[in-house]
Amino acid sequence: MVSREVIVVGAGIVGSSIAYQLAVAGVSVTLVDAALPGSGATKHSFAWIGRSAHDGSPEEKLRSLGRDHWYRLAQEVPDLEMHWTGALVWGEYFSHDGAPKTDRVEMIEPHLVMPPHQSEHRADDGWLDPVRTTECLIRAAQRHGTSVRLGSPVSRLARSEEGTVIGAVLGTEVLSASTVIVAAGTGSTALCATAGIDLPMVSSPSVLVQLQAPPGIVRGIVANDEFEARQSADGTTLMPLEYTGETSREDLRRTGEETLRLFQGSFHGASETKLKSVEIGWRPMLANGESAIGYSSVPGLYTAVAHPGIMLASVIGHIATKAILAQRQTNL
Repeated sequence: MVSREVIVVGAGIVGSSIAYQLAVAGVSVTLVDAALPGSGATKHSFAWIGRSAHDGSPEEKLRSLGRDHWYRLAQEVPDLEMHWTGALVWGEYFSHDGAPKTDRVEMIEPHLVMPPHQSEHRADDGWLDPVRTTECLIRAAQRHGTSVRLGSPVSRLARSEEGTVIGAVLGTEVLSASTVIVAAGTGSTALCATAGIDLPMVSSPSVLVQLQAPPGIVRGIVANDEFEARQSADGTTLMPLEYTGETSREDLRRTGEETLRLFQGSFHGASETKLKSVEIGWRPMLANGESAIGYSSVPGLYTAVAHPGIMLASVIGHIATKAILAQRQTNL
């Protein structure tokens, strides 16, 4: 039996953030996942950092802290790339009363076919590549001593006779730990159930369209009631969509082609843009609309399930690290 102080189940962006920040704090960590890093909800994220926190959601306070914690992590981890391009937003959904407006739209996004007369320019917003960032944080965690076990599905949580969670079961192997952190996204429900914790989720699919466009057409994040878009330096362009009932690859292809036409009609110079992929991602949304961040009612089990995971991952790692260190002091 291998023993570590903390096992983190889930190598998405939330789990990797937790593992890194714990390792920096001197905690012995094993990070476990059934697949490669960022293979779940992380891979299908638009990864907008800085979306307005004033939406009345339970995560409003955490969102307001997320961007500052991403700034901090980017300074700590040299190869962690943050793209602080700013965001240009308008329309009923994204705009907020009282927010400062700009009439410099054509200077900020000069390729828009129909620029709004005024919009909100969130100059401090940005984005990241979620899978690359996850991999980067894991490498940094490993440099601080974290053990990583990929391709290792956790079948259940191990419990003592008293009911305390004392580890994780991987096939015939048991990894023991004083704390198990479940950050397994939509897989967290089944795993927590093995410890008697009810963590109900609702189905929350989203669609992510990836285009290959001429570089430089979209300078920052553009978001309005019709579409959202951002572009990497190589021209890769992401456009997230609400799920509208797609049930086949053909459905997804049609959705992608419609989105391609929307993009081509919205930006000058986009006529040569090609459709690269269309994928569905399932977001870890709890049925009560809240996050599950903290120690559960079962000793030894800490849950880290939240949406939006990319935006909140940095601050969740900070919160979890403080909680684990406080628990360590209590047990001394």
